[in-house]
Amino acid sequence: MRAYLKAELEQFLEAVDAALDRPAEVVLIGGAAAALHYGATRPTRDIDTWTTIHEELAQAASRARASTGLDVPVQHSGVADAPSNFESRLERVLPDLAVLVVFVPERHDLVLMKAVRAYEHDLEVIAEIHARFPLELETLAGRFEAEMSPIGDRIRIRGNFLAVVERIFPSRVDLVAQRLERVR
Repeated sequence: MRAYLKAELEQFLEAVDAALDRPAEVVLIGGAAAALHYGATRPTRDIDTWTTIHEELAQAASRARASTGLDVPVQHSGVADAPSNFESRLERVLPDLAVLVVFVPERHDLVLMKAVRAYEHDLEVIAEIHARFPLELETLAGRFEAEMSPIGDRIRIRGNFLAVVERIFPSRVDLVAQRLERVR
């Protein structure tokens, strides 16, 4: 399966915008969000959305594939987890689009979403986001404690979060681990 870089994602979304007959909103997550807003250079194989893809948007994406030759899958992610209040912090990207309004999670929220899985490629993207748009450890840890607690296997997710902290704040991982032990 082919992977796409930022310029190709932008070209594709511009074609989706041109193919729409009326306004539509979409919240992008994952690699597409990281590439479009935070400068991640790792290619992505698809555009994952937090929002459901309604029929008109699906048809516009189909027309965009035909007009650009970019066979970018656009799909609602059925397995994504996010901080409980992330939607209040969404950031708009590609503001010059005419009718398609594209949002992505704020950088700390996107990192927490990627931390749930914490595969090596997720950690690489997180490090790249941090290098370009430095993360604040207090914001990251505070949101993890306050907004990620109801999600999944708490022990696994805590370990994944500490792997993220170790990657981007290596000298602070022990302090964060102690902090998380106190709030267990």
